[in-house]
This record gives sequence, structure tokens and C-alpha cells, in this order.
Amino acid sequence: MTSKPTPKYMQIKSELAEEIRQGALRSHDRLPSERALSERFGVSRATARQTLIQLEKEGLAYTKDRSNRFVAEPSVDYDLSTTISFFATGIDRKSEVQIEVQSFETVAADSAQSEALMISDGTKIHKYSRICRVGNKLAFVEEEYVQADRFPDLKSRNLKRPLVPFFEEVYGVKATHSRVAISMIGFPPHIAETLELTPPCAGILMEQTILDSQNKPISIGRQYWRGDVAHFSGTIER
Repeated sequence: MTSKPTPKYMQIKSELAEEIRQGALRSHDRLPSERALSERFGVSRATARQTLIQLEKEGLAYTKDRSNRFVAEPSVDYDLSTTISFFATGIDRKSEVQIEVQSFETVAADSAQSEALMISDGTKIHKYSRICRVGNKLAFVEEEYVQADRFPDLKSRNLKRPLVPFFEEVYGVKATHSRVAISMIGFPPHIAETLELTPPCAGILMEQTILDSQNKPISIGRQYWRGDVAHFSGTIER
């Protein structure tokens, strides 16, 4: 059987990817426009557009201001099989992690939140949202909640830090394992705006429940990751 030739847009993508790897195109450099690629490689604007879309799908580019695409920073490695908290461990330490608190409130848990935390309906919970930057680039938005009476005065604490080790050191609540689910979703408008993306756009949703040794939930969180930031991996042992 004769193999099909590689599509032209994939050939061009490979050439641009090589320029990125060699440093001819650096992180956050603006990529050539559809018109520029069309003229450079002698292809249609539609083929040039497919090339840029493919670069973004593979995490080598990101979109800003609707039509402009830029070279993405190298992905950070997130090993889910060895890491409970991205902030605390398992990150490629060549890149600096910055945490910004976006919101914090203490409210009565609804039925879904109560069930997730294994508490009674109406129990007070702390809900907070944080923004993570890796190497000064927006990486993800985290929305998390915990049982309030388990972590009193949390609002007055410094939340610009990894909270898993902090919960153990200050409150004596030790995380031992977690449950994680990852899916590709269309970002809600407020998430896209925070991550400086133009909706409609897609990204990675990681839902995580962190538990203690008695299998009691410590925190319930949702992390909305830009697709061009992280490489998720894991080790399976028999």
C-alpha cells in the first residue's frame, strides 16, 4: 500500500517547529501571519491557517488578540503519578511559579459541595480562586474550596504559596493522596478573559480532590489550564 504524502500544512508546521526548537523563533515571538506564510511557502491562506492552528494544537503556539499567534514557552512537566500539588512538587523548577489570589469568600455549602467534602448541607466553606503564572506566563486559574472550621482564619493567611504543605504545617491536616480527572473543555468567558484568551476557546480542565489518610476530602479544586503550558504525564506500575 502506498502511503499518503504528508499534507503541506504539516510540512510547514514541522519546519516552523524546528525553528522554534533551534531558537530562531523564541518564546513569545510573534509568528508569521497567514499572509506571510502563504507568500513564503507558496501556499494558500487556508493552508497557512491550518499550519498555525496545528502549531497551537501541539502546544507550540498560543493566540492573543483574536488573530495574532505567538511562540509558546516550553511546557512544564506535571507528573500526576508522583505529585499531589502542582505548586508544591513535581514542577520543572527551571521556571518560576507565581501565585496570585483572585478572590476569597466564606459561604454556606450547597448540596453538591457538601457531598464532595462529605459534610452537612449548609456547613461553612472557604471558596477561593488563584491564578498561576509559570515563567511570567499565565498558566491556569484554580477555583478551590475547603471546610471552613477545619481551616479557621485562612483568609488572613498568605495564600500566595503551595497550600498542601501549609495545611499540614499550620493546621495539622496532611494530604496523602488525590483523585484527578482531566478533560478538554470550552472555557467559560470569565476563565478565558483571566487567561488572556479570546473566546470561544478551549483548554484543559483538571478536577482534583485532595484527601487525607482517612480518605476524607481536604479540598476540592478545578484548574483551568491553557493548553500550551503543561505536559501531563504519569507512571503505571503493576
